[in-house]
Amino acid sequence: MGRLPTTMPDQHPERRGGALKRTLQTYLQSVADPSPIDVVRGLDETVQPGTEYPCLNPVCDQMCAWPSGYAAGRPTRFCSRSCRQMFDRVRARLAWEVDTLEEWLQRGDLLAKDRAALERAAGQRRWALERYPVTGVGAGRPTS
Repeated sequence: MGRLPTTMPDQHPERRGGALKRTLQTYLQSVADPSPIDVVRGLDETVQPGTEYPCLNPVCDQMCAWPSGYAAGRPTRFCSRSCRQMFDRVRARLAWEVDTLEEWLQRGDLLAKDRAALERAAGQRRWALERYPVTGVGAGRPTS
């Protein structure tokens, strides 16, 4: 089992009258040699992730809900097909631009002012690309 963060961003004590609900991490640390039953019991007694989150497209303000009911299907990351397609196009464009600018920065014949302009442009695109995480099968899974 990997080491978990010590603070959980989904806890909002002001929404619960000032009392923090325990995390699954702290619950399991308080149980000596937890069994599967302890883990399941802990799910009921600990803070839960939200059931709605914003669409992954950073320019969209729509929400995506966790599916409910029998055979509800997989959870959505995007509010619509067009939002996912826009996300994919923008992410691909930004990645291409970063790669291209970094190739140009490898050249030795750039003037200092041109190098500075290319570095600024590449940095801005890397910054924008952080808003477009890699999605798909296996993306976002913990490595430890």
